[in-house]
Amino acid sequence: MENTPAFHPLDYISVVRRRMWWLIVPLVLAVAVGAALITWLPRQYKTSATLGVSLPAVTSQLLTEAQKVTPEERLRNINQLLTSDAVLQRVVTAEGLDKTMTAAEAVQRMRQRVVTTPVQETSLPNAPVERFNVAYTDGEPSITQRVTNRLTDVFVQESSRKRAVRAEETAMFINLQVEASQARLSDFEARLRGAKETHMGALPEQTGANVAMVTGLQQQLETTTNAIRGEQDRLSIIERQIESMQGGVVGEVTLPGAPATSSPAAVRAITLERELAAARGSYTESHPDVVRLREEVAAAKAAATAEANRPAEDRVASLRVDPVYRGLTLDREQARLRIRELQRSEGQVRTQIGVYRARVESAPRVEQQLSTVQREYELEKQQYATLSQRLRSAEMTDSIERNQGGERFAVITRASLPTEPSSPNTQRLMLVAILLGLCLGGALAMGREYLDRSIHDVRALRDIQVPVLGEIPRIVNA
Repeated sequence: MENTPAFHPLDYISVVRRRMWWLIVPLVLAVAVGAALITWLPRQYKTSATLGVSLPAVTSQLLTEAQKVTPEERLRNINQLLTSDAVLQRVVTAEGLDKTMTAAEAVQRMRQRVVTTPVQETSLPNAPVERFNVAYTDGEPSITQRVTNRLTDVFVQESSRKRAVRAEETAMFINLQVEASQARLSDFEARLRGAKETHMGALPEQTGANVAMVTGLQQQLETTTNAIRGEQDRLSIIERQIESMQGGVVGEVTLPGAPATSSPAAVRAITLERELAAARGSYTESHPDVVRLREEVAAAKAAATAEANRPAEDRVASLRVDPVYRGLTLDREQARLRIRELQRSEGQVRTQIGVYRARVESAPRVEQQLSTVQREYELEKQQYATLSQRLRSAEMTDSIERNQGGERFAVITRASLPTEPSSPNTQRLMLVAILLGLCLGGALAMGREYLDRSIHDVRALRDIQVPVLGEIPRIVNA
């Protein structure tokens, strides 16, 4: 089996000496290729301008939340506006970049070459709140400078215009929403007012008053009922008295001081009997006053009996001129009138009690019917208040933007004329070419040495360990 000689560290030096051209040729070729690339690759120049966000001219309390954005949101907005078709189209037209290509191609080409980055730290006195670098790359230094400056100027103008237009359109849109909400609110108010007018008296908030009215009317009804009962009793007494006078019956006194019958003879007989009873209590039967009263009582009873035996027509005719009978008749008519009036009042009170009870009983149903309209009205009222507040904020924002009182973009540092190309990077390209040449030459040299099986020194020969067949001495030239 063939033995492969082991490499010694000193063998690498001998390899380099033997394979010198395998290293030099790839290195020279790589350097030549790098030099050719540096010579023939197109030059690209890059310059940048600095944009700043100035402090608002008004106090921060007047700024709405929409005007307060984070740096990340502002950077995203800058990128969107800076690379928008409106801004890039104006720059392309102003700089004449659409003469060698179409406008769409010029806009797309410029969009790919614009880069925006935030500036993290600043050492400038009175510097704006935030700063951003806008970089642009092109093949001509003068074009690069002009396009960068034009791009920042157009961006500042377009940003101010768009902020003003957006604030105005926002105010107009919210104003339309407020008008629509106001119309809906008026409609809900009309519906709610109509529903309340329809159920006036039975509204839920009137339940307490209706219950109080029912209680008061019930007390009034009880008082009226008692008054009717008293008038009816009085009427009954009066009618019995009138019937007794018409019948001519002498009866007992039913009320203190008033006889049960109003016949004059009967009344006189009763009065004389009382006087006789009183005289008997003081005198004997033979006393002249007692005797006289007995005779007068007998005469009065006889007159009363004769009066009772008279025809009815005669009694009625005599009663018509009797002031007592006429007073009783008048009292009877007045009692009947009062009873009818009280009964009419009782009916009205009962009707009112029924009305108010119906209102109390229908209050839950009315409340359920009104709840839907009331809920929609309250929701629309809240929405109207919210929209009104937003409208005031939008109008204030519009006024601030029109007067340029909010945050504004300004060009802090204009783009300078680039003197050195940013691409290609000659130093980096040559360094890469040299490294590639060295790597390629080293790989070729090592590969050639690995494939070479010849013996170049005594140590290598000793490592083979084969028998010596002969020996040639060193020949030294004289």
